[in-house]
Amino acid sequence: MLGLMLAMASCIAQNPKDMKTERLTYFSFDQHNTMRIFNGEKYEVATMKDGRIRIVIDEAFPDEKELYIEDTTIFAELQAIVNEYKMDKYKSDYQPRMRVFDGDSWSIYYKYDSGRSKSSGGYMAWPDNFGEAQNAISEYFKKWREYPVAEKNIDTFLFTCRNNAGRDIEYRLEPYFNSKSLVVMRNAEQDQNDTIVVDHDFRKKLKEFVNVYRLKDCYEYKSSNPDDTQYEYHIRFTNGETLDLEGSYGSFMGGKEEALFGLFQRYFMK
Repeated sequence: MLGLMLAMASCIAQNPKDMKTERLTYFSFDQHNTMRIFNGEKYEVATMKDGRIRIVIDEAFPDEKELYIEDTTIFAELQAIVNEYKMDKYKSDYQPRMRVFDGDSWSIYYKYDSGRSKSSGGYMAWPDNFGEAQNAISEYFKKWREYPVAEKNIDTFLFTCRNNAGRDIEYRLEPYFNSKSLVVMRNAEQDQNDTIVVDHDFRKKLKEFVNVYRLKDCYEYKSSNPDDTQYEYHIRFTNGETLDLEGSYGSFMGGKEEALFGLFQRYFMK
């Protein structure tokens, strides 16, 4: 009788309906060199609120790719890589015995619907099988690099900056004709208004600018100092997405503004 009860209890405990299995909901991998810009590889796979899966490849690189899919089997495939290379056994941090400058950094982070997460990373130090694991991740994401997706281009772009000392500059890009774009520069400082027609290459460079300087993630600092320059970005993409950003800078403009001025000036000086 006792044996029968134990057997029944064992069957109940092993009932698949009573067993909870963790499922990946997020995965990221980043490997880069600290001194070489746009070097290495980055991948992020995240579950959105609407149930779709967002995949970002090489975030903040000029050729960053972002796509959305419905198929959640991507997490099962990533879990298989995690299992094969025993990433759950990785230490949280790897560092060399001797201090090294200008080397390679890496990080892996993933989490489950149970709330459990795992993070591991290092600088010029790796788990024994890291090379094989990295190759497996790179090979896996090749199919997503090649996955067809509608290119998200910039449809319209508006940048203005002004202050009470008289600085008032505006750059505007808008669709023109036959895949061309019209670029207008208004410079109230120099009482100057110029217009040029540009091809797709210019819009591509603007998109690279938005990606590299992560405009959507920029901290919006606003100053009450009347001598500080106030700036605004208004961008609309061909997929309907929009970006609005406001901020200010003092006597030394931000790096993104310097890069933007340089980009537009090179075209107007051609």
